[in-house]
Amino acid sequence: MSNEVIYVGWINKGKTADCGETMKNQLCISKLETFGVKCLQMDFKNWRKHPWVLIQLAWNMLTKKNATLILSTSAKNVYPLMKLMKTIGWRGNSVHWVIGGNFGQKVQNNDFKAETVNYMKHTLVESRLMVEQLEACGVTGVKEVPNFKPIEYYPALNEKYPATTKPLRLVFLSRIMPEKGCDYIFEAAGILNEEGFADKYIIDFYGKVKNEYKDVFFRKISMLENVNYKGFLNLRIKEGYDQLAAYDAMLFPTYWISEGLAGVFIDAFIAGVPMIATDWAHNKAFLQEEETALFIPVHDVMALKNKIQECIEGKYDLQEMSKKCQKEADRFNVDNVITEGLLKEIGVL
Repeated sequence: MSNEVIYVGWINKGKTADCGETMKNQLCISKLETFGVKCLQMDFKNWRKHPWVLIQLAWNMLTKKNATLILSTSAKNVYPLMKLMKTIGWRGNSVHWVIGGNFGQKVQNNDFKAETVNYMKHTLVESRLMVEQLEACGVTGVKEVPNFKPIEYYPALNEKYPATTKPLRLVFLSRIMPEKGCDYIFEAAGILNEEGFADKYIIDFYGKVKNEYKDVFFRKISMLENVNYKGFLNLRIKEGYDQLAAYDAMLFPTYWISEGLAGVFIDAFIAGVPMIATDWAHNKAFLQEEETALFIPVHDVMALKNKIQECIEGKYDLQEMSKKCQKEADRFNVDNVITEGLLKEIGVL
């Protein structure tokens, strides 16, 4: 097998990664290259602005018979290509590196046919649950490979509430949109403030605000004196993780349908910040109750409010949870995920 791959996905080649998918793909390509793998990058981000990428892909698939084809984007983007490969009998080594967390469910629901998905020789998914879902549908060659990040720095663990005299410091770090539970955070904060807790905690939001949500978001945030929008948190520099480590807990009341192993989990682990998270999608596969996270039901504002109040009242040992978070981070280090053994197993080396 040639040490060459045809890499298909949202890459944003030559530019800074601007979403979870481009970040994952840029990092994966960089790691493959450290093993001497030549990556022919088929960048499908905004492909309609450069449609010739389709011709490049077809040419490489026809002429690079020994290269491994890696599809690393959402299934709806590459499923038509899988169908075409099956129809024409394309026989090269192929890897579907799944992005997101609802792929297994979509195969179960027959949105994507198992026999088409199974034409790929290897399917890499982020959680054990997805492995089980796909295998139950008859898909073979499925392997759990978690999300990953380079970890070159661990910030010092600050004293967590209530050891400090400061208010409880809560952070939200993700794309800012309703499906990530942002409205529920506002509602919970409003109730807490009405009950006299306004000076006991703060909430800071970081992240890109979805365009359709901007008016609602900034109107709601202006109504709560202890809730702030802090813009972009740069985690490409050590100071960004130092800043994140200053928080006592992270809010993640998501109900986003495509949630997989959110990269923000890894960031929280690195910074030693336990999470208040919904029991949604694959969250319980990566977070442990009262060790790295405190769980609440989905769509339950009062549960979120009560969990924050319990933290204010000192019910949980956030300091000990912080230590456990940092210990958990190492298994998501890219050096421990994309290994020589994995690449040999999937036929890249």
